[in-house]
Amino acid sequence: MFASLASSNIVTCIVGMTTFWLLLGLFTRFRRRTPPGPWGFPLLGCLPHLIFTKKSIRTVFQNWYLKYGPIYNLKLGTANVVVLCDYRSVKEALVRPEFQDRARLDFLLDRAGAGVVLSNGRVWQEQRRFVHQHFRDFGIGKSSFEDAVATEAKCLTDALLKFDGQSVSIERLINNAVSNVIASVTFGRRFNYDDKSFQTVLEKFNENMEASMLRFGLSVFLPITKYLPFGGSSGIRENLRTYFNFHDDMTSEHKSKFDESNTRDMMDAYLNEIKKNRGNSLSDIFNDDNMSWTIADLFTAGTETTSTTLLWAFLFLLKNPEVEARIREDLDSVIGRNRLPRYSDRQNLPYVEAVLSECLRLGTTSGLSLPHVASCDSTLEGFEVPKGTLLVPNFHAVFTDNDKWERPHEFRPERFLDKEGNFIKREDFIPFGAGRRLCIGEQLARMELFIFLTYILQHMTFSIPEGTTPPPDRGIDGFTHKPRPYNVFVKKCSV
Repeated sequence: MFASLASSNIVTCIVGMTTFWLLLGLFTRFRRRTPPGPWGFPLLGCLPHLIFTKKSIRTVFQNWYLKYGPIYNLKLGTANVVVLCDYRSVKEALVRPEFQDRARLDFLLDRAGAGVVLSNGRVWQEQRRFVHQHFRDFGIGKSSFEDAVATEAKCLTDALLKFDGQSVSIERLINNAVSNVIASVTFGRRFNYDDKSFQTVLEKFNENMEASMLRFGLSVFLPITKYLPFGGSSGIRENLRTYFNFHDDMTSEHKSKFDESNTRDMMDAYLNEIKKNRGNSLSDIFNDDNMSWTIADLFTAGTETTSTTLLWAFLFLLKNPEVEARIREDLDSVIGRNRLPRYSDRQNLPYVEAVLSECLRLGTTSGLSLPHVASCDSTLEGFEVPKGTLLVPNFHAVFTDNDKWERPHEFRPERFLDKEGNFIKREDFIPFGAGRRLCIGEQLARMELFIFLTYILQHMTFSIPEGTTPPPDRGIDGFTHKPRPYNVFVKKCSV
């Protein structure tokens, strides 16, 4: 009898708490003009919808967009989240000063400090100023830096040509090549494609990029899960330790050879900055811990987006061989086979520019962008946005908007060309973001994409290996959106 009463009281308590939570949610929504969105569970919000679905998170978010409109609100654990799915709201959120903060992924921070991507306030301003200044000093994204990119493009092409007449997975080689470009900037050196220690770093790095956003999100939206074995963040932190061990080796090497009159790379530049500001008001910003995260941010941003976009590019070319053939015709006409493509050639190769833009659009490497945080109570498109709200730009929805893009799910480079075949720079196409959080390495990424793609296609053709099916368009929805593994059949171009 007492057990029955106790059980009844527990059920009554649960029902009462649930009712209270739902009524509180209704009251809050009626009191404030918040965006519409799916109802969630007490304390958990919409997390169960994401945890137990058999669909990708990208698909779930897309379905909510179709149901609730281009701006919708949801609760994810303890966080209030507003998802932005059209160009107008995304652009406004990216440029408004009160939406420039980032959420702190504290579960990642086994190591103190903050870099450029996840820092806020003065730390972010000073670190970003430092990176911009030294990117200019090193000529990053300018013609003076082309030789470094071209050197790596040749190394990658030579490595691929070793598989002439064979089927091969190109992912590892492309990752290594693209990583070498930013490694030459950050560490002042490149790494051979058979360097086992560097391959381990890239492998762990890729594991984190392919990790489900839910694994990251659980530790942010339900902080208690970072202490639990099923929280998912322990493996991510362990992979980060592998990178930071590598970083620490590079730091020790740089400190042992440090010469303030000879700045070889970003790490030397940062060590100079630490020495210059020792004892002044910036000494709490420019230190070893912040250097670790700043260099890590540059290495991550300089590797992932570019290498993944190239993987999407070659996948789209495999499935659209007529596009690859036209690129090669244009290359033969404008450049020929006797010299290396230069970034300035893009002005005479509008179709190549259009292909790369279409790869950035349809591949949407950063489908769900890193969230911004409202630093104060504000409004957006007529909706109230309370302080602390996470704003998530959904670039996948923006770049497949039927109102903006004709037949958006088809690979059609022509959408970036006018009737005369000239390249169109579309205002509503912002694959590298906008505002003060605009990707620092945009110019470098664009240069790499152009030079890598044109140099490789100048020397070889790719096709689907005989007896295999075309790679799927459906990618892996991890921290970024990347293609599923695929092989290509390599054939050297005849002279």
